[in-house]
Amino acid sequence: MLRKWMLVAIYILFAVILFACYDSREVDEFAYVVAMGIDKGEGQAWKLTIQIPTMEKSAGTSGEDGSSEGEGQHGEYEVASVDAPSFFAAVQMLNASVPRKLNFFHTKMIAISEELAKSGEIGEMIAPIVRTRQIRRIAHIVVCKGSAEEFIKENKPVIGKNLSKTMELAFNEFEETGFFPHSTLYDFYLYMKSYGYQPVAMLGSVNKHHGKEDLKDRTEGDYTAGQLPKKGGREIEFFGSAIFDGAKMITELTGDETRVMLMARGEFKRGCFTIPDPKRPELIIPIEVYMTDKPERKINLEGESPEIDLTVKLEGDILAIQSRLEYEKGELKKELENACAQYIQEELDRTIQKCRNLGVDVFRFADTAIWQFPTIQDWEDYAWDKRFKNAKINTKVEFRIRRTGRQFRSSPIIT
Repeated sequence: MLRKWMLVAIYILFAVILFACYDSREVDEFAYVVAMGIDKGEGQAWKLTIQIPTMEKSAGTSGEDGSSEGEGQHGEYEVASVDAPSFFAAVQMLNASVPRKLNFFHTKMIAISEELAKSGEIGEMIAPIVRTRQIRRIAHIVVCKGSAEEFIKENKPVIGKNLSKTMELAFNEFEETGFFPHSTLYDFYLYMKSYGYQPVAMLGSVNKHHGKEDLKDRTEGDYTAGQLPKKGGREIEFFGSAIFDGAKMITELTGDETRVMLMARGEFKRGCFTIPDPKRPELIIPIEVYMTDKPERKINLEGESPEIDLTVKLEGDILAIQSRLEYEKGELKKELENACAQYIQEELDRTIQKCRNLGVDVFRFADTAIWQFPTIQDWEDYAWDKRFKNAKINTKVEFRIRRTGRQFRSSPIIT
């Protein structure tokens, strides 16, 4: 009898524990933040901007009189900002005005204003964000020129109405172009505390130039965010990199500099390079370049300063030949391969020199050097971040033309 009552008690206990829903919330009771921006506050430490879906198909559309249905609405998304002494205070203050409880589980972008990034105060603001359970560390970090509030307001979908999908696809474009790095909250916070290398974030901006930028003698990657000579499409763009020393932004890299940085790190996927024709420099040869293998890095730590040997292995496909010369085979093909290797190596050397003068290792050479130390303490005592400024770096680029497109040979045009 006792055993019977014990089983009944266990069943009742399991029923209460496993099926209780007194504290549950329905999905539509939350306001899901898809993007947020951080600026310096006016009289307060924080100015937090959030972007949430309105859950309405026609939100923000114009009425019969042509007026907007609500200030701050952008299509199907609402933008709200608040000044507060801390991140958690800002969330509480916004919760008081938003009908649903804010939820950060689906936040895909954290935009930080350039002013805040250059102030060196970003570490104080990233720490509470990392500690928050709801914000995933795969959220992307973007340093935006101008205010983060304006940047978030211009974050709108162009094709379709799904903003989350638009942002996800936009961030994935780094694999197709290499013009900006893949920077997440996890990587950014980890490298801020590293003894070896420094944080890198993608650079974003609202494009206000509308095609008025000087285009003379500029390559396709010789720009940073906000400078692209384009018209139409999304107002915001991701282009280039923000380079940090600890928690302070110290410089930025162009799209071309970002691509060779990713090559040195082994993170470059593919991208189109415009190479001057070796025989006729006034003409160009566009080539799609991609990595065939991870870069080879050898580091000698015997001297006072480290000596680094870097070998980058690339392949490419010819996309067009304006001069109509037969670069597809023979000696001309070898000459074009050498021209491509020299072109990329010169850009790589300039970028390495730029970062080495600032004493920041954004190429992850420390990943190779650290294996030569028996303990973490020995590695920290070596002070790689200080020695890197005087490091001797030897670079080599190996380039091979893999495909020539749908033409096996180029023929001259007969007139």
